[in-house]
Amino acid sequence: MRQNQIILEFSSDLPDYSTSALQETLAESLWDTIKDESLHMILRESALLELARRKEPGVLAYCDKLILSEDEECWFSALKALETLNTYDATQRLLVICGYSGTRNRNIAMNSLARILTSSHTEGFRRILRSSITPGVLDVTGWSPTALRVLMAVCIEQNIEVETSIYSLAQSIKRTEICKKDSTLVRIPEKKRKM
Repeated sequence: MRQNQIILEFSSDLPDYSTSALQETLAESLWDTIKDESLHMILRESALLELARRKEPGVLAYCDKLILSEDEECWFSALKALETLNTYDATQRLLVICGYSGTRNRNIAMNSLARILTSSHTEGFRRILRSSITPGVLDVTGWSPTALRVLMAVCIEQNIEVETSIYSLAQSIKRTEICKKDSTLVRIPEKKRKM
């Protein structure tokens, strides 16, 4: 790998936060489970994700509480819930989390944000990428087409060459949902096509 190069990786594993077992459960029952702090967060997470999927009022405020918690599991659960919620305000929260988090946590939050990013939040995401993108390998599995376009623009601004490994490209082609969303995700430079 060259000094000023970033290699994009696509894996076939997308996070699946679906909670089909709880679809028929009443919201009040789910809230009771979430608020029962005698249960570990891992046991409460599926109820939180189901409420986020339903876009229940109060999920955003509960995520704010979890983000401020000292428990790392609560922080991860909040990120998953915000990603599942996938609203304008949830995206705003993820932008804020990316802004104040340390490097490791910023990358984790940035991946959640990138999977739900829309054009209304591109400038904030661009600022985060400018401060955190470095040459190396970057897993962009599940990133929205908008997030990938912003990444490409930031790489051009910072004169970072973007490559995609053949294996990752093959994996992404197998995933038809990526192909359906945006067929221009991967561009092969003109000089490499002629080889």
